[in-house]
Amino acid sequence: MIKEYLTQKRLVEKVLTIDEILSISQENQEINIMMGQTFDSGQPIDMMKYALFIMELEDIMDTRGSKVSSTWLIADHFMTNINEDKAVKEALEQAEARVNYLKLLNKIYGGNIGFVFSSNLSKTSEYLKNLEELKKEVNEDSRFREKVFEAVPLDRRSNPNSINYPLEELAVIQTLKTDIKIGPKYEIKYDNPAREFSPMIGFKKYSAIYLTNCFPLGSPQIEPKLREEIETFGVLPYKKDSKGLAQYRIDPINDNEKKVNALIRSTNDPRALNNLLIISELAKRRLEGKIFSTSLSINNKLSLKEKKEFVLEGYKKIYNSLKNY
Repeated sequence: MIKEYLTQKRLVEKVLTIDEILSISQENQEINIMMGQTFDSGQPIDMMKYALFIMELEDIMDTRGSKVSSTWLIADHFMTNINEDKAVKEALEQAEARVNYLKLLNKIYGGNIGFVFSSNLSKTSEYLKNLEELKKEVNEDSRFREKVFEAVPLDRRSNPNSINYPLEELAVIQTLKTDIKIGPKYEIKYDNPAREFSPMIGFKKYSAIYLTNCFPLGSPQIEPKLREEIETFGVLPYKKDSKGLAQYRIDPINDNEKKVNALIRSTNDPRALNNLLIISELAKRRLEGKIFSTSLSINNKLSLKEKKEFVLEGYKKIYNSLKNY
């Protein structure tokens, strides 16, 4: 059933690799699942897709007798100390709001996903030991350094401290004893080299699962270069203002229903609507207890107008479940 679940094309974009995940999904085997996330002031509905996916995957693995633990890594110190994108006070307020949102999803949909702040994890002796080993290897092994540098985003490579980001990310993954890392397809830029250089230092080679892209709603005017990037990787599920498109994203915690309905009705990209249909279907089958379904019942033959009506209906149920809890 795990293989069938991970090959749902509407939900899962790519897996590194299914065979690796099947090999560890055994009775009494401890499996640690994690997803790291940065954040902003919004609570994107797209995080529901990831939360519900992790809940279902954990339940399916439990049926095989595996001992599964799932964790959200709240990457606050990556934003304040490493990239220096946010002030500490602002990051703390936004991180707490994000945790409250994710806790609400746990309560409503029966999840058991835990939380770790990277700022706390980075102070532990195990983390510091792992990070020290990584930095030592970078300084002593040029081939290892080259592989690590491949994981640094192009737009950050001019910063001499940018190599610290993948080092600290791998220290997080290793300290959490991660077996399976969940994330958007954009993270394959980091995971491909990281999966290769992890064993070079004796660290665990983790597996990775990427869910399908998220796309902006409405009809935004997007410059060609940015549109090309969105076509390839979508917008980030954990930052509402990813690519500067906050007004074309749904925040079910802070947006009123009227505003969201207008945004859905103005959407002409069927992929953006499909993404909402997927989230609605995952939420529905979770509430109905259909956790072992491996197919998403979405009608491909719907017209754009019909699809919008189904999306509006599905979102109303999500909105009500969040507001009424």
